Amino acid sequence: MLKRNRKVFALFSLLVVASLVLAACGNGGGGQTGTTGQGGEQQASGPDSPNYLKLNLGDEPPSLDPQLATDSVSFSIIGATYEGLVRQDANGDFPQGSGIAESWEVSEDGLTYTFHLRDAQWSDGKPVTANDFAFAWKRAMDPRTASQYSYIVYPYIKGGDAVASACGDDGSCDGDDAKIEEALNNVGIEVVDEKTLKVTLSKNVPFFMNLLTFPVWRPVRQDIVEKYGDQFATDADKAVYNGPFIVKEWNHNNSLRIEKNPNYWDAANVKLDYVDFVMVSDAAAYINAYEAGELDATGVPAEFKEQFEQTHADELGSYYDGATFYLVLNTTKKPWNNPKARQAVSLAIDRETYINALNKGIGLPATSYTNPVITAPGEPGVSFEEKYVRPLNLFPTKADPAKAKQLWQEALQEEGLTEVPTLEFVGDNGDVVKTRLEFFQQQLKQNLGIDLQIVQVPFEERLERQRTQKFDIIMAGWGPDYDHPLTFLDMWVCDGPYNDGKYCSQQYDNLVKQLQEATDPAQQRELSIQLEKLIAQDVPIVPIYHREVLYAQKPYVKNLIRRAIGFSPEFKWAYTEGRGQ
Repeated sequence: MLKRNRKVFALFSLLVVASLVLAACGNGGGGQTGTTGQGGEQQASGPDSPNYLKLNLGDEPPSLDPQLATDSVSFSIIGATYEGLVRQDANGDFPQGSGIAESWEVSEDGLTYTFHLRDAQWSDGKPVTANDFAFAWKRAMDPRTASQYSYIVYPYIKGGDAVASACGDDGSCDGDDAKIEEALNNVGIEVVDEKTLKVTLSKNVPFFMNLLTFPVWRPVRQDIVEKYGDQFATDADKAVYNGPFIVKEWNHNNSLRIEKNPNYWDAANVKLDYVDFVMVSDAAAYINAYEAGELDATGVPAEFKEQFEQTHADELGSYYDGATFYLVLNTTKKPWNNPKARQAVSLAIDRETYINALNKGIGLPATSYTNPVITAPGEPGVSFEEKYVRPLNLFPTKADPAKAKQLWQEALQEEGLTEVPTLEFVGDNGDVVKTRLEFFQQQLKQNLGIDLQIVQVPFEERLERQRTQKFDIIMAGWGPDYDHPLTFLDMWVCDGPYNDGKYCSQQYDNLVKQLQEATDPAQQRELSIQLEKLIAQDVPIVPIYHREVLYAQKPYVKNLIRRAIGFSPEFKWAYTEGRGQ
């Protein structure tokens, strides 16, 4: 069984986690007016002064600690305020000199990376050093930190597995400090000097540079973390930043401001003076705010698509953000422990109707789990899902009520049940989310006779319920951390930190382990296909759709980069020109 730490949960990417607000900021957000006024002095040409954006996060960021954050709301702020060794450019590449690493060399066997750091400063003027990265990475691996994303750090660093397994089998680390420290001292992370970091991997990882853009790999200062302890990064003044921006103000559950970091190494290329965010989940409110000029960009729910096509056609855009949405069934409760019950739910849902009726044709019905934006291993530019998995039709686009009812009754009989009580269906707050939850409520009532009680809660509470299995069914989603099928497929191992339905299969775990260790691209593709087939057979989750994001953006907003893999949107190069004209 793969060893992972599962203690503190927050969503990515993904889930980022990842509910219907998975990439609330990724699509430009949406919300009510920000905390700034409507503008300032206008230049005759060129960027505006002052230069700012007014956007919406949709929800309160659950954590701005790079090693603890796991949801897309938090990631959008961390991506703007922390700089890793590399930073994606506008094309999604990682050129040398794009981040804190000015250059690097890789050994012939692909196992050793030597990074040479540029002269860079934290927001308080202290230098960014190799130790800041070493401390952060070891902190992520340390089981006492309880980082949900430790699993994309320790398996790839030499000696990392010994750190992950340093605590007792019960998950408690009491009395294990000496063992953990010894393991940490022996990992393949060497601070050669203040400006040189040498990293030895446990295996050849073709997507290692991609991994380094992710928050858990971002540096943090040891003295600041130790100064604030559990309060680190919980307020604007309880952290220091080395990215293009700093968190200047954070009015919890209300608003947040990031301002240009004057000590950032590449500050000359940062044109925005600040970005003001509000935290509003009500679609009508943020749509009205956009139309009133109180927001510079907004996500456009399907319910407003026709309206915006008529009134803001030249401001509309769309992109596939890499998010796949699905239902999680709590297998610790009957009848969800029975795969036939889970198969019945999958067959009872009409994915095609969901896309066409509710989403107005936006997005793709999910006939498999891995999102289409993921590249097939060894085949640059080729979608793994489109070429290898979609033709298999593993999940139907149309409902099959007769087959669903048959499997449902068989599951109930096998579990000794004659009926099930009303089940809780948990989702985030917001009117748009509610209409989606009601769709599934109606489908399962009509096709299986199941009664669902919809329970809408704040984003952070939904994450906590998901983590602690306080649900019967929950709507969730995942966005990619890096460009490889593994970023989706490794989620459902028995002790996976995001395996909230608690599905467990030794066969699945073995296939994931083989995929993690495989170096041949053809073998990676074949193992990924086998895992997709097993997902369709066991249904650890019920894939629903691959999201396409529709957004509106004012014409004076320039260079606000949106992408499916990596931070989105990217604020570093964004600016406005012609606001108020």
